[in-house]
Amino acid sequence: MRYVRMCGGIILDKTEFSTCFKVLEDTIQRKEQYLDELLALTKGQERVLLMEKFSMDEFSEYMDKKEPYIQKISEFDAGFEAVYAKVKPVIEEYKKEYEPRIRKMQQTIKTVLEKGAALCTLEEQNKARLEFCLKDKKQEIKNFKRSNRTVSNYYKNMAGAVSDQSFFMDKKK
Repeated sequence: MRYVRMCGGIILDKTEFSTCFKVLEDTIQRKEQYLDELLALTKGQERVLLMEKFSMDEFSEYMDKKEPYIQKISEFDAGFEAVYAKVKPVIEEYKKEYEPRIRKMQQTIKTVLEKGAALCTLEEQNKARLEFCLKDKKQEIKNFKRSNRTVSNYYKNMAGAVSDQSFFMDKKK
């Protein structure tokens, strides 16, 4: 195979096709590495949520750390899909020649999908835990406000009671 025909009539030589295939392999491997990092950060969030005293600051730090990984994974997905769309017909046509590499990439994709599913499950669990923690915080705030109002009303009543009422009453008429 010296030249391979691709979608849209674009012709690549074997080296160019091999380069595209390598890009696919590298992209899926890097995505797997980023998913591992994202999973570790999400497990960190889980630890924060399971602590006796929930810290919104720590939880937010993890959120900030996760953002670049999520962005990069989206970029990997878009890049992978774009390159794969170009080389898919060639891969299908020369399946036998690239079979070991295709099998290895399929295994990596399977692993990536499993890690993605594990991440989604953990995110859902964390979401439920966060909602529970926030519900507790809201209740604490509500109780604090109620306490403040009660104390404030008490002091207002005490201040008003002293100035408006006389302590000594003359019962003689």
